[in-house]
Amino acid sequence: MKTARMGRTVAEKRTGRRNVLRKVLGMLLLLLSVVPMLGGGVCALWTIPAAMCICMYEKPEFCMAAGVIGGLAVDFACGYPLGANAIYMVCFCTVASLLFAHLLTPGFLHYLFVTAVCTLLRSGIHYGFSAYFFHPGEGNVLWTAVLWPSAKKTMLAAFVIYLLYLPVAKLLNRRVHSMDAAAVQRPTL
Repeated sequence: MKTARMGRTVAEKRTGRRNVLRKVLGMLLLLLSVVPMLGGGVCALWTIPAAMCICMYEKPEFCMAAGVIGGLAVDFACGYPLGANAIYMVCFCTVASLLFAHLLTPGFLHYLFVTAVCTLLRSGIHYGFSAYFFHPGEGNVLWTAVLWPSAKKTMLAAFVIYLLYLPVAKLLNRRVHSMDAAAVQRPTL
């Protein structure tokens, strides 16, 4: 009796290796995007655009993992309470992945739109909590001195991250040959 693993064709194995390589390179880009945030001061949140790049091509489960890693990286690099951004990023990465899977096509303009919404919503939530709960009266200073410049820098960083992720997406998501297409459509046991 043949097991499901033994019955895989060469095209199925190649497609599986390509998917694993795309996920590893995406996570590597996400982890490397933490490095520019470690300098301190008002900086771009590089992990948000990197996580949105991953959300364009991956399933929601993998995007949730990318959201946890990206959120914890923001918490660690920027000195926020551990887990605050991770919860937000898990929720938004899941929504973004579902948007790209069912409504939006993976492209540059949709990527920029989703990244802008994620960045501005995160800044708004941070502003709301800081201005009304933790530091009343200092909200305008926080918005003009920290949150708005950080959001603008994050949107500029989105261009760089997209250009870094584009070769990975193009290389590993190129049109499959007919043998690959048949392998993808083959039901598994």
